Amino acid sequence: MPRKSAAERRTEIVEAGLRVIAREGMHGASVRAIVAEAGVPLATFHYVFGSRDEMIGEAYAHSAGFVSEAPLELMPRDASPEQVVRSLLDAWFERFLEHPEWELAAIEIMAYCRRTPSLAHLHQEVQERYLTVVERLLGALEARLGIVSATPARELATLVVQIADGVTYSWLRTGDTAAARRMLDAAVPMLLAAVDAHGR
Repeated sequence: MPRKSAAERRTEIVEAGLRVIAREGMHGASVRAIVAEAGVPLATFHYVFGSRDEMIGEAYAHSAGFVSEAPLELMPRDASPEQVVRSLLDAWFERFLEHPEWELAAIEIMAYCRRTPSLAHLHQEVQERYLTVVERLLGALEARLGIVSATPARELATLVVQIADGVTYSWLRTGDTAAARRMLDAAVPMLLAAVDAHGR
């Protein structure tokens, strides 16, 4: 079996950390608990991370990193704007359902960062990264539909993130997948109206 790279080990440990944090909270997310979850020696952790807080920061960013342009590439070229937007929202939600514990862990980490001076900057950095990824996706969407949005990209990306936050937090409280899908149904015309596009 080929030896795993440091980057692969980092990802393994980060995802193990997210599972532990979601299950035990930050108080239970010791380095030993995380390496036990990952199935790696303690020395491996210290080889790929300088500290627990470094790993926590990377885990926070990782939890927000599942926005993808891939669904756009799979849509028929004659799909309507409504179909394309709904397909993207569905793809995002299905990805969330694969790892809802990541969002739960992110909430725990956010609270921890706000109470930890050395990590107080992290929440804004992760939010900025998330908005940048969504802006890039929206740019790809506009190019795909041949439109130019009258709404500034950052405002539109912020709206998308707020919708996603509302759906995920509601699902984490209730576990009601059908209700979450109805929220996404309602979000489609809202987003299309926010684009207020011309040049279609």
